[in-house]
Amino acid sequence: MAAQRLGTLLVPVPGLSGTVYPPGTTVTVRGRGASVDAFVNGDWLALSWWEFSDGLREDVADR
Repeated sequence: MAAQRLGTLLVPVPGLSGTVYPPGTTVTVRGRGASVDAFVNGDWLALSWWEFSDGLREDVADR
């Protein structure tokens, strides 16, 4: 099983379910490279490197 980490969406991204997740949504990320698999409550999102940042939104919210 691939290592998982948390990330934060930087732009709105649609999930496989059709739900569009807004910037700031916390996602569970699997994989590395230009594209990764991400999940929000079991909903799958195919993310490109520019659509998310590693870490939680709290990291930048206090600035």
